[in-house]
Amino acid sequence: MENIEEYVKIPSFLNRIKSEWPGKIERFEFKTPTVIYVHLKEGISSIDFLGSLSLKIERFIDFSIPIILYHVERDGLNLRSHPINWYSTLDSAS
Repeated sequence: MENIEEYVKIPSFLNRIKSEWPGKIERFEFKTPTVIYVHLKEGISSIDFLGSLSLKIERFIDFSIPIILYHVERDGLNLRSHPINWYSTLDSAS
């Protein structure tokens, strides 16, 4: 059985992302405990979000289970989602 404590850390991780980029994220939607939709605010593209995020994200990860974030863009009536796989760089043996 997987460690439940690792799953508890994911919402905290997402809150840190949201506080780091408050003008870009509208909300999070959990599809499963490890598959999360990140709804971006209107006018924010996944490319813009990932460009800002990718340079800083590793310092926020404190869990060892893999997660998948789908970034959902809104531009008028169109919705687009882009899956991004983020895995912890922490050694689970430590």
